[in-house]
Amino acid sequence: MKIQDYTKEMVDEKSFIDMAHTMLEEKGTTMNLYDMIDELKALGEYTDKQIEDRIVQFYTDLNTDGRFLNVGENEWGLRDWYSVADIEEKIAPTIQKFDILDDEDEEDKNLKLLGDDDHDDDDDIPASTDDQETLDAAETPNDDSQSDEEINDSDIVIDEDEDDELEEDEAAIADQEESSDDEDFNEESS
Repeated sequence: MKIQDYTKEMVDEKSFIDMAHTMLEEKGTTMNLYDMIDELKALGEYTDKQIEDRIVQFYTDLNTDGRFLNVGENEWGLRDWYSVADIEEKIAPTIQKFDILDDEDEEDKNLKLLGDDDHDDDDDIPASTDDQETLDAAETPNDDSQSDEEINDSDIVIDEDEDDELEEDEAAIADQEESSDDEDFNEESS
């Protein structure tokens, strides 16, 4: 049965990933993700909200289902259509191969290595732009000078009431520690 002959009930019962597989098998060619979604939407007569609810799962399934292959630029096909050589040469060219240099190559002055910058290409880039801020030597603080954020001891103000409360709290803690030590001593000696 062709996917176009599916009833609304049949479409509702099948997952998008299975319908996409059937759709690609029938067409025999790759399809753009958005074209597949549009066809699935039309088949099931779904609203935009209903499609949004299912799209995330569909995209996840496309990426994880071994039957599908992303052939680039959001085009999807079936893995069965491609040989291993096709996949390595056409679909997965993201791995770059580098030759290992030997002693002769290292002595070659015309050989450009990765990471060597060609400064001639950057001639049209200005050294500074109008919107950049510049700092004069007078504006930068010396390491020996005092920072604006440093505070002198004379600038610190302590409220005497708070100071007295702090001392009282410390004395109370000390008294408690002494009494608990005395209790421990009395328990041990008895």
